[in-house]
Amino acid sequence: MKKIIVIAAALLLSACGFHLKGSQGLSGNLPYQHWSVSGGALQAALETALRRADGMPVAVNQAQADIAVTHVDNRREVYTITRAADINEYLLTLHVRAQASRHGKPLGEPFEVYAHRTMNYTDSEVLGKEEEGQTIWSEMYADAAEQIVRRLTFMKAAD
Repeated sequence: MKKIIVIAAALLLSACGFHLKGSQGLSGNLPYQHWSVSGGALQAALETALRRADGMPVAVNQAQADIAVTHVDNRREVYTITRAADINEYLLTLHVRAQASRHGKPLGEPFEVYAHRTMNYTDSEVLGKEEEGQTIWSEMYADAAEQIVRRLTFMKAAD
């Protein structure tokens, strides 16, 4: 009886379209396969995101198109405070602007992507919070890179 319930639950989950996050690629295809990446702080994250989307980061002279990060803005602001006027949470904000181009000509408008996270803060755990902050920033860079690549899939290839 338990086997039947487990099998029925598995069939229901697969029938509703449930997929683990990151287990499926992007819904669209990239307009070009070979990309030159000028990402600055997002270089590694953009190259990883392109590979996941079946793109290939290559050298400038072998690229069909370019993606360049033109602006990165990191902000850490006080989000909440306690009654004793101590900082309780920070709001971490990442704003990235990027431009896709082919042979020096821009492909569409520049992309602007944002990522926001909150980080709990305690004065007694300063060293641990520094490491946690670095982890959160790297996750936000990866998220911004995924957003940029997702927007690239909506572009049309130009001859």
